[in-house]
Order: sequence, then structure tokens, then C-alpha cells
Amino acid sequence: MNTNTASSPAGAIVPQNPGRLTIVGAVFAAIGLIAILLPNLATLAAELLVAWMFILWGGAGLWFAWEMRTAPEWRYGAVAFGLMLLAGLIFAVFPVAGIETLTILMMISFLMEGVVSILLGLRSSADMTNWGWLIFSGACSLIVGIVILIGWPGTATWTLGLLMGINFLSTGLSLVMLGRSIKPANFEMR
Repeated sequence: MNTNTASSPAGAIVPQNPGRLTIVGAVFAAIGLIAILLPNLATLAAELLVAWMFILWGGAGLWFAWEMRTAPEWRYGAVAFGLMLLAGLIFAVFPVAGIETLTILMMISFLMEGVVSILLGLRSSADMTNWGWLIFSGACSLIVGIVILIGWPGTATWTLGLLMGINFLSTGLSLVMLGRSIKPANFEMR
């Protein structure tokens, strides 16, 4: 059986299959372009996806809690899953409330992703070429988070979709560039 393993210094951050990294990056970039071209639709689609996931999660959780009613804690589970179901129903019936809530959550996510990507880029600078793309991606995420913070809630209907698209595009491009920078000579066949 042939497997690719990195032949790099100890502690180096090198993916096992750079070709797959490039494909994942291209998929992220394509999703980003679609969201950039259709930001209102991307925002609404994300909100409705979350709403229905909450509804399904809450409903399945209530069923689980009911089945576990012999345990004294089943009521806590029922309350928690009931709240999840209620949040999903509210998001489905009142999508603007869901969009505004998701905008806040996405802002926090973008800010955190930005910090992590920048730290990972700095850490991998000694081991990889094109490590600056991770920092570029992190900087884009930080900027997206700050723009959401400044513009919320007035531009929430289109900003979330547009900024998600930019984030997907920048992440996708950074993954493509990292995947392309890894030379086949860095891998040995076993």
C-alpha cells in the first residue's frame, strides 16, 4: 500500500496530500464567488439552513429526552432541546431576527478565525513557503469581522452573504496557494 508522508523537520506543518488541499481550496473559492455574486440569497440561505438544523436538532433532542425520562436529568435535556427547537422555529418564521443573530455570531467567528490563521501563519513561517497566504487569510477574516461590527444591523441582509463569500474566497485561495507550494519531492512513497 502506498501512502504519502511528509519528509520534513520535526514539528513541521505539512499536509499529507497537497493535491487534495488544492481541491478543497478550489471548492471554498467557488462557494465564495457564488456568495459574493448573490449576497442576499447567501445570507437568507445560511439563516434558513441554521433555522432548520435547530428545528431538527431540537426535535430529535426532545425525542431523546423523552426516551431517557427514567433518568432524573431528562427534564434538563427536554428544556435545552425545547429551547433549541423554539429558536429554530423563531428563525424560520422571523428570518430577519435569525439573520441579525447569525450576523453577530459570524462576526465573532470571523474575528476568532482571523486570529487563529495569523498565528498559524506565523508559526509555520519557518516550515513552509507561501505561509504569508495564511496571514493574508487571517487579515481578511479580521477585516470582515470588524466590518460586520461597524455595519450591524443596518446592512445585515446583504453584508453577511457578501462577507461570507469574501472569507470563503480568501480561505480557498490561501489553501490553493499552499497546496501548490508543496513540492512532490517533499513526500516519499512507502
